[in-house]
Amino acid sequence: MRLKAICSVAALATVIAASSASAQLSADAQRSYEAYQLLAPHRVFMLGADGKGYSWSGSPGTDPSAAVERGLKYCEERSKAKCTLYAVNNIVLGGRDWKAAAPPPFPEIGRLRAEPYWDTKGPQAAAGLIVWSHGYMEGHDATASAPQAQVANFTMNGYDLYRFDRQWIRDWPGDATALVDAVRKAKAMGYRRVILAGQSAGAWVSMAATMRGAPVDGVISVSAAHHGEVKKMTDVSRARSEWQQVVRGIKPGARLVVVNFADDTYDVGGRMDDARAAFAASGVDAVILSNPEGFSGHGAAGSGAFARKYGSCIYGFIETGTRSPPCS
Repeated sequence: MRLKAICSVAALATVIAASSASAQLSADAQRSYEAYQLLAPHRVFMLGADGKGYSWSGSPGTDPSAAVERGLKYCEERSKAKCTLYAVNNIVLGGRDWKAAAPPPFPEIGRLRAEPYWDTKGPQAAAGLIVWSHGYMEGHDATASAPQAQVANFTMNGYDLYRFDRQWIRDWPGDATALVDAVRKAKAMGYRRVILAGQSAGAWVSMAATMRGAPVDGVISVSAAHHGEVKKMTDVSRARSEWQQVVRGIKPGARLVVVNFADDTYDVGGRMDDARAAFAASGVDAVILSNPEGFSGHGAAGSGAFARKYGSCIYGFIETGTRSPPCS
């Protein structure tokens, strides 16, 4: 979860046009809103009476009610006056109550479901589909967890956002197969591009589905893991060998970004070297971000700082193959 006053909004004025349901922002406010669009859902953007724009992002939940409640409280504590909701997730309210502005539900795609309270365009209108697969902690239901901000560059550029949720993770081959089937269905529906993105167990299942032949165009794998913490493993070699099978089994086609952080208690070591060697041998087009400076721990990408630094170059590589700093 991350809360932040985006930036000062000079001479803030909200004009409700008769022909438009959405408020028009000043140039400064528009820049603040563009920064907001690079945050993870559930997220809210608020206009304060003190002339500033505020946001709250990364709240979990089956709807954005927690983000709305906490964001307004934060904004009003800072501005010392009542704040107005301008947007919830990717929906500009234009003066409407946020609940009344809820978008219509979109159908599931196999075992994929649309991100809750998200304006989805559909396969013909969207630039593509990005699928978020969450991490997992044994005994905890993570199906209402918030996506990480790596997805935001894609949604801002016209991608629909769906989720691959697994309440309990007991059947890895079955989960990977279900994700393969869902990607094939999405392509058959008309999505021109499909990107898989995930963290921890979600990164692993995204890589495993790609190995099993999912027709994806890109994969963002962050801190891939599914064997638990190293200190709890009875056989460390198994986690390493199964990772080697995955990366060696991926064929050229999709562009991959594979990320691992220092001091990751789930990392048995050597896996980024395994990925480099496997992709060099197979010809897979990949960016390997091994222990990027300034980030550490299994959940290092959860704060949003990682996406702010690397999100744009990850998007550029997945979309065009361009290797720009700091991804280069």
